[in-house]
Amino acid sequence: MSAWSGGDVQGGTRAEGEYRVTAKGGSELQSAISKAGWRIIPLLSVGYLFAYIDRVNVSFASTQMNVDLGFSATVYGLGAGLFYLAYALVEIPSNVLLMRFGARRWLAWIMIMWGLLAISMMFVKTPTQFYSVRFLLGLSEAGFFPGVMYYLSTWFPTKQRGKAMGLFYVANPLAVFVMGFISKPLLAMDGLYDLRGWQWMFLIEGIPPVLVGLALLAFLPDRPDEVKWLSEGERESLRVAVAEHPQKHEDHSAGGMLAVLADKRVLLLTAIYLLTLAAGTTFILSAPAILMERTGWDIGHVGWLISAGGLTAAAFMLIGGWITDHRGERYTVLYVALGFDVIGYLMIAAAPSAWMVAAGLILSQIGRGAHSTAQVALWADVLKDRRMAIGAAAISSVANLGVWLLPIGFGMAKDATGGYTFGLWAFPVMHVLAIVATVVLMRMVRVKKA
Repeated sequence: MSAWSGGDVQGGTRAEGEYRVTAKGGSELQSAISKAGWRIIPLLSVGYLFAYIDRVNVSFASTQMNVDLGFSATVYGLGAGLFYLAYALVEIPSNVLLMRFGARRWLAWIMIMWGLLAISMMFVKTPTQFYSVRFLLGLSEAGFFPGVMYYLSTWFPTKQRGKAMGLFYVANPLAVFVMGFISKPLLAMDGLYDLRGWQWMFLIEGIPPVLVGLALLAFLPDRPDEVKWLSEGERESLRVAVAEHPQKHEDHSAGGMLAVLADKRVLLLTAIYLLTLAAGTTFILSAPAILMERTGWDIGHVGWLISAGGLTAAAFMLIGGWITDHRGERYTVLYVALGFDVIGYLMIAAAPSAWMVAAGLILSQIGRGAHSTAQVALWADVLKDRRMAIGAAAISSVANLGVWLLPIGFGMAKDATGGYTFGLWAFPVMHVLAIVATVVLMRMVRVKKA
């Protein structure tokens, strides 16, 4: 059976999707999903890997850049966070434009623009320039993640969607692994051709998105009905399967922003994502400096630790996606993963030894990987069609407002106290609140189904 089959596609009734297919139809559906998985997701995953690298590589660059340019932790936190303000402002318009112009052209344009702006970070000299380029980078990159979330929902049925989104989203922690692995060699290029190491980092890591954007323009299909690598039977089986949805009997005629935000389930999904994304991103944006302070290790050893954390998160992102699809529900994985986050961040904040801090990082990344997949799969369980396109962007937009604000407060706390310990206590508290929101969401969904 294909790795993309998700189990019971051949006949019978799904617990979630509630659609029936014949043995032949099931075989064609399995084949269509397998082909789509291998032809679409690798290219999108590479794109997202560089998206995440180019938004948070500033964390490693800051260990040199802040000293060279005289940036305080508050200045750095404001600049690092401004990316997410811009990101939040244009995610929804970006997804509307994606639906108008097609995924291929719009996602390719996004990648090419952010690659060029990522390169321009090497020319930053003043706080104002830093703020401006980070803001423009956020504007250019916004829409890629929610756009892909919507795009995948048009290619993969509910039962396979957690796996598909997990395989795409795994690029996020893999980007952390790559950064931890290559950052020390890039910073060590310091002085080559009169460029500082942090400038080489922005240059070398900004070129690949431009190339991947050109590849998207050449190879990414907009819709299943336009590709030649699916047979007529495969296209029809995929169309029927994707059309079925756990919430298919709901009224989806009101696709406007206000109607989406008025849905209490969407508000709870937004709260969970805001709390976890803001905490996780704020930590990653300062992870090298935090871990150097908490462990006493140099940038090389901290880089290896961050790489190990990224690889761990990637593994558990895939495991989490497989478990949620296999179980037919997302909440158990979400609860367990958020619990790991709470324990991990408590250890980072309070552990008395370097190795216990390192263990806390690994535990937090286990949680981060698993809860990320469970969350984005829940979006597609609740939302459909235009509501999914706008809803995914709305959830991500509101959450990214939190990611804009938290790094600023975190930097101010560091400047005020002279260390990171005080600010670190916010992270476990935020994940406890996410657990509470998940409990409320689960009860609300179950009452509505009943």
